[in-house]
Amino acid sequence: MQSNLESSMPVAPPPESEMPYAPPKDFLSGLHGVVGGPPRPSSTAWYLVLVIGDAILLVALVALLFFFHVIPGIAMGQVAAQEVKLIWICLGLVSWVLAVNMAQPQNLSYASNRFKGPCCTLFALILMCIFWTLFSYYLLRLGILTSLGLELYFLGLASPLFVIWRFLFAEVTHLPRFRLRAVIVGANPAGETVARELRTSRSSSISVLGYISADPEEKPDDDTLSVLGDKHTLRYLAYHQMIDMIIVALEYGTSSDLFKEATDAAQLGISVLPMPVVYENSTGKIPVEYVGDQWYAALQSERIPSPLYLFWKKGFDLVCALGGLLVLAIVFPVIALCIRLDSPGPIFYSQERVGLRGKPFRIYKFRTMRSDAEREGKAQWASNSDQRVTRIGRFLRSTHLDEVPQLYNILRGDMSMIGPRPERAIFIKDLEETIPFYGRRLGVKPGLTGWAQVKYRYAMSSNDALIKLQYDLYYVKRQSFMLDLFIIVLTVVEVLTLRGV
Repeated sequence: MQSNLESSMPVAPPPESEMPYAPPKDFLSGLHGVVGGPPRPSSTAWYLVLVIGDAILLVALVALLFFFHVIPGIAMGQVAAQEVKLIWICLGLVSWVLAVNMAQPQNLSYASNRFKGPCCTLFALILMCIFWTLFSYYLLRLGILTSLGLELYFLGLASPLFVIWRFLFAEVTHLPRFRLRAVIVGANPAGETVARELRTSRSSSISVLGYISADPEEKPDDDTLSVLGDKHTLRYLAYHQMIDMIIVALEYGTSSDLFKEATDAAQLGISVLPMPVVYENSTGKIPVEYVGDQWYAALQSERIPSPLYLFWKKGFDLVCALGGLLVLAIVFPVIALCIRLDSPGPIFYSQERVGLRGKPFRIYKFRTMRSDAEREGKAQWASNSDQRVTRIGRFLRSTHLDEVPQLYNILRGDMSMIGPRPERAIFIKDLEETIPFYGRRLGVKPGLTGWAQVKYRYAMSSNDALIKLQYDLYYVKRQSFMLDLFIIVLTVVEVLTLRGV
């Protein structure tokens, strides 16, 4: 799970004599029905469940291969065949450890997600088989085809079992019994925003009980949750271990007493997190409107991508660009003919966009609109059922084939396969004036696909641009090999299901 699963050993509450405040009985009776029951498992407990479950599956699969004599019985010099089998098994375990360190399938933030958990595990199994094959070839002198066949046999058995196990694990962590109980300190727009996202998100493992406010009579606009009380109520809930998390949605200067009461609860083993962090972990977006004095936590830029990640990204860009352009050369005559027959005008559409650190470049696409789409010379947002889009243009957009010529931009180094979409300078100028941190997305190369593209539709207004920026900033902050892998998988799914606009 994310940081919302982190908890320490519970601290015994103080004697009732040291707790002068007690909430009304009707409040307690209603709340105990929600927060009753034994304590929730800690992050350490969940991690142990993951590791033990993986170990049981691995041992069972290797034992199955051993029982059916699938493991090679080849002697290596004077070493007996039985010892070769044991060495082969040990190499498999070492390969699994290396793969886990790279793919991070036992990272709780991934494992608790119904999509990311199985994906990380599948990738770890693939990496394991690659390492296993190489080790078997160089250390046991097994033929590359023999070794590869054995590892593929193992992969075929392990993949469905691990996917089912990881999906069940993610489902269990989201059961009401195991969801973390949280209160939001601050019945304000920021608090209501995170409450709404946690309530509607399918991947959230947090149950919000209500708000804590300096004014207990305050009525939030969101009528689905009520104000439970003030700092005294918060203290009572914390000392009696009735909550697992406190989400702080107010700035220090707003109510210093309430803020101090919230942060003091950390001494009792309760997670105390600012609203932007919880929002980011739960939604994959950064709430730029509510970052406030937590701007560094949400937009920190000290993390530098590793040389290995940069090497992978550059290699992936080159392979995809060269391979894609070769395929484009084959299908280009058909696409060009369809565009020309559908509407008069050029085959390609070229436009100036803004790239890394504000550097302008020309982007290339297959034309999907009428040639007079901006006859007045004024930039316009795209829209649903846009009358400027041609018939073949709708198909090209739904499959994202209109973006394929941008592989040339990738080959030139103007773009990357993965990153924020390059935007027009006139839109960026307007959006930077109204949306905080909009220019931060220019800190990485624009991409053919990206986190915002696979999570949200085409931007059709400044509000859509704000939402897509939240996803873009999340990618800029957290870009990694695994996040790139998720984006690639989601992009393939989107293309195959024709979910483009």
